[in-house]
Formats: sequence, structure tokens, C-alpha cells
Amino acid sequence: MVGIGCAVALALTPFFGLNEDIVWNPESDWPMIMARLEGSGAQSLRMPIRWRVVEPQRGGWDYSRVDRAIAAVPASIEILATLMSVPEWANGMHPDTCEGWFDAYPPKDLADWTVFVETTVRRYKARIRHWEIWNEPNGVDFYRPLPDPPGYTALLRAAYEAVKRADPDAVVVLGGLQMNGIIPNPWSPVKTPDFLEDLYKAGAGPYFDVCNIHPYVLPSEGAAHMMALIRDTLALMNRYGDARKPLWITEIGCGLNAGTTPEQQADLLRDSFRMTRADPRIQRVHWFLLRDMAQDLLGPEGSMGIVTRDFQEKPAYHAFVAAVREGRAAGGH
Repeated sequence: MVGIGCAVALALTPFFGLNEDIVWNPESDWPMIMARLEGSGAQSLRMPIRWRVVEPQRGGWDYSRVDRAIAAVPASIEILATLMSVPEWANGMHPDTCEGWFDAYPPKDLADWTVFVETTVRRYKARIRHWEIWNEPNGVDFYRPLPDPPGYTALLRAAYEAVKRADPDAVVVLGGLQMNGIIPNPWSPVKTPDFLEDLYKAGAGPYFDVCNIHPYVLPSEGAAHMMALIRDTLALMNRYGDARKPLWITEIGCGLNAGTTPEQQADLLRDSFRMTRADPRIQRVHWFLLRDMAQDLLGPEGSMGIVTRDFQEKPAYHAFVAAVREGRAAGGH
């Protein structure tokens, strides 16, 4: 596992991050992905580690592709790993007979989940210190059959305890909540208002070190609206005794459909990083996405990258580079 056993020393506290699912990209594309990632100045990369990829059959562990993906990431870039995607054997869901993505259904036995979490953290703990537990558990696309605050709290607690057993110094990040964890997702037919508060009421507070949201806004709404959503999240955290707990934003972004121009995308990126960088409780911001996807899945992912599918730089790429330079020049993040 070349490169995985090396501890990472970062010159600056990471703030400017990008999302990219390295494992699901063809390996032939990895060199260009890494070149664009490093050239952007990104300090952090958010990438999934999918349970169904590394243990497709019970006990049939195969980390080889994930090993190669992690080793390919430049050592200067922090990795935030999202633990997610349940294999069919663990949740009993068949891809052809269930509604939605079969791997979005939680496991039947949390003991199986904790084995995956602890095994993965032990394997990569010298390279990865930040572990996000699930993705958008308040959204029906990623938590089936319906979002469930007590159910996710149980899953989160099991993962938290497994992470800390494997690496007591690791940081456990709440699964990024759609919007600000308070208002429902305006683009989803399933509405889950006040999900973060419901997590606190279910006892989730002690089982994440970092809160985490995905406050997407339209260019017409602007970064000021995003900051209003974020302030509401911080106020809720304060009410539940988490005033000292940091907040990460692991997805913001916009695509180029519905009349959005490349310049508007770049403007939203620039304004979002400037405004979030001014609040010391916001410790990380990850733009979604580095590279355009091959097709839209749940929204305009096919055009949300800062580079095109064939790696051409968009105005948003240059805005990201400028945001990193501005942050460094200001002596902050």
C-alpha cells in the first residue's frame, strides 16, 4: 500500500476542499484528476469509501482499488472519507426489487456495520484522520426507505465508537445534512424539517465531533442566503450545548442548467468561500464538484464541476484557485 502508511503534515489548516469520487472514476483518468486537484490548490478532498465496494460478500474483503485511489491522492491534501453504501448481503435489499438505490438502506445488524467501520479506520488511520458517517441521512435518496433520526443516531453512535476504538485521535464528522439540517430540501418530494434538532433529541450530540451541512443555494439567491442558512444551524447547535463544536460544509455548488452561466457559477464559488472564511466556526468548505459527472443523477451533477468532463478548466476553477490564494494571503486558512 504505497503512500498509505505515511502520516500527512499540512502547512496550513485545510479550509478549501473539493469533492471527487476517485474510486468510481476510471483509473486511466486518475492522473488528470490528481493534476487538476493539485493545481487547484485544494487542501482537502472529500471522497466516499463504500462498504459495498470493499466487502461485496460477507468476509470477502477487497480494498485493492481503494488502496490505489488513496495512494494516488497527493500527500499534501487531507482526505475526508465518507463511510457509506451498504452491501446487499448486509441490508437484504435486492437492486432489482427495492425502491431507490439498494445501498442506501441501513444494515440489518449494526455489528456488521461496526466491523466495516473499524476495519477501514484501522487500515487507513495513518493517512486519514477525518471520517464522515453516511451522506445526507435526512434525504430519501441516501437513507431508505425514509429518513429516520433515531435510526441514524444508532448507526452514528455505533460508527463513532468503532472509529474511536480504531483511532482515538480520529475526528468523527456528522453525515452532511441536506440544506442546513433545519429547513427541508426544496428539491425533494420528501420533506424532513428540523432533522438536526431531532438528532439532538435522539441523543446524537455526543457522537460527532464536527457538525456538517450542505446549504445549496441558487446563484439568484447568492452566498448571503447561504450564510443565513448557516447562521441558523450555528444557533441551533448553540441551543443544544454545541457552541464550541465546529461546523463543516462538505457540499456547496451549482450546475449550469436552468440558465446558470459559467460566470455565475464562478461568482457563487468566490462569494461562498469569502463569506464562510470570515466565520471562525466554519472550519472546512468543500465545493461540489471537481469534475463534471458523465450524467445527472439527482440534480445538475453533470455540470457542477470546476472542470469539464474532459478536464477543461471553467471560470469556477480559476475562482477556486483565486479563493485559495486570497485565503493564504489573508493569513487565515
